[in-house]
Amino acid sequence: MRNLLKYILILTLCFGCSEKNTEWKSEMNATIFFGSEPKNEKFNLTFNKTDNSLNYKYVNQIDSSKTISIRKIIQSDSLLFGFEKFLKTDKESYRNEKLNNLEFEFYELENPVTDGTGPILFNSDYGLLAINNVFGPTIIFLDEKDNELTEKILTALNE
Repeated sequence: MRNLLKYILILTLCFGCSEKNTEWKSEMNATIFFGSEPKNEKFNLTFNKTDNSLNYKYVNQIDSSKTISIRKIIQSDSLLFGFEKFLKTDKESYRNEKLNNLEFEFYELENPVTDGTGPILFNSDYGLLAINNVFGPTIIFLDEKDNELTEKILTALNE
């Protein structure tokens, strides 16, 4: 929890800067659900703010081919993940005390398909909380391993 507070403080300072472009780096823990047993892995997160977007790049510390890039378009309700555009839904935001009661918005594919990725849980201050994938890995980014919180997030993703 202490690291989450430190992370939020860093983000607050970065967003409060008068510079147009801001960049910082951090480390995130991820629980990856794919196959029989969930795996816990660490990712290096690089954040970059430009005039029109917030860019988050998560690179696995062991296997750099496991990279996730999310681009939040400022002044819009959309995210870019890979080559796909995701739109914020009307679904009630996900909140939890353990996540400082931050509001994580649900994003769905602009053009949904049966086997497509989604939903994505995202907050501009925190970054990516979760990506649900029917036929691929579901990934949850938390400060610390927390099985109870992970289960709650999984439930929210699948409602």
